[in-house]
Amino acid sequence: MQDISRYARQIAVPPIGIEGQVRLCEASILIVGVGGLGCQVASLLCGAGVGNITIIDHDSVDQSNLHRQQLFREKDIGKSKAKIAQRELSAINSSVNVTAISERLSPRNVRSLCKQSTLVIDSADNFATSYLLSDICVELKRDLLSASVNRTFGYLGVFCKQAPSIRAVFPNLAEQQTSCETEGVTGPSVGIIASYQAQEALKVLLGQSTLSGKILYLDLWDYSQHTIDFSSAKEAPDAAIKLISASQIDDTDWVVDVRSDIEIQTSPQEFTVHQKLILAEIKQLQNEPQNQRIVLACKSGQRALVAAQKLAQGHILSIAVVLPD
Repeated sequence: MQDISRYARQIAVPPIGIEGQVRLCEASILIVGVGGLGCQVASLLCGAGVGNITIIDHDSVDQSNLHRQQLFREKDIGKSKAKIAQRELSAINSSVNVTAISERLSPRNVRSLCKQSTLVIDSADNFATSYLLSDICVELKRDLLSASVNRTFGYLGVFCKQAPSIRAVFPNLAEQQTSCETEGVTGPSVGIIASYQAQEALKVLLGQSTLSGKILYLDLWDYSQHTIDFSSAKEAPDAAIKLISASQIDDTDWVVDVRSDIEIQTSPQEFTVHQKLILAEIKQLQNEPQNQRIVLACKSGQRALVAAQKLAQGHILSIAVVLPD
């Protein structure tokens, strides 16, 4: 048990108190992604005394990360984000049990990681990952606190346990996905959204969430914000789109790579591909193949997921998307 006298100023906040602090010290959370959002969320929740924090991220520190990922230093460039984050978080609060996993979140490990967590925090900023987490959190009845940010605006919301899933709220992804790499982002914008996410995480762990079934949108340039209630959203009709790992591809599947020729030549898939179609051509599959599951693949799963949704609209019922391990 932690020495809760450390958290005296936090305990003095009426909605927390000693009982609430004990709940925080006994909680176990999973943070997916230690980029700009995850670094700040992990730091704040570690400081707040959340007892068990597991972080998963397969990536390494890059110089372009440093303006918004405050756990990392120039000396850390090229090293595992998860391992460096673990080191820094333990320095913030040595009484918190921090576990680092330097892997991708995938269909292979997502269930076990979510099952052992009181709360799942999605800081990956990747819809394929968000869908994967959402599916498991619905099944396990876990709260999923998800956030995203680019340029100077973002959102956060609480899904799944007592609210609709991410698939229900975002049933159709845009064909051109935005990201910090393509759109840019300011460090303070990431920090503010992440601080909101950490604050809501404390409230979820205390049973006092105000964003369950709601999304809070914030524009950090003009400081406007608004909330949307999605508690009555119906589950998306594409819930039959399965998210799988490469090892789950069956010999009878028809596998389609939706990347460009250059991408395929540069980095061929490690499994058999039967057809190549870029995203704009994907509807050519509506009349073929017959009586086979269509499995779509790309690099991260994002484009494959968009392609799968297009096929689902054409009433192709057996579809899967490969997520990288």
